[in-house]
Amino acid sequence: MNHQLFFALILLFSACKTQAVPESPVIWQKIKLDFKKLDPEGLSGPTGNKVAVNYEFCIPGDRKKWKTVRRIDPSATIQIGSKGRVGCTDRQWLVIGSTQQKNYRRVLYELASLPYVEQIEQTFWE
Repeated sequence: MNHQLFFALILLFSACKTQAVPESPVIWQKIKLDFKKLDPEGLSGPTGNKVAVNYEFCIPGDRKKWKTVRRIDPSATIQIGSKGRVGCTDRQWLVIGSTQQKNYRRVLYELASLPYVEQIEQTFWE
């Protein structure tokens, strides 16, 4: 193999390598869940009696934004007309998701990264 071809292959492979984007602490501050109470699978509670944690946030009442949220979080459901604990306005939709999913921490981070998600809080069912 000549040196030019070898160099071209190295450039090609290095261009294909994805670079990790550093996470912003500001984004994590939007997530109001106690991660110390969650195990790696997103479950909380004593061994043998673990449960998923639900969380909620508001999005503008817009189908495109809802589709974006669903692409990030397949567990998400909308509650149109509900304010939730987060206090959605009449122009917003309440979204509820679950930590019981693969890569739940990354899902939460990506949701919080959306400019229209102001905060994500734990849902407490009453």
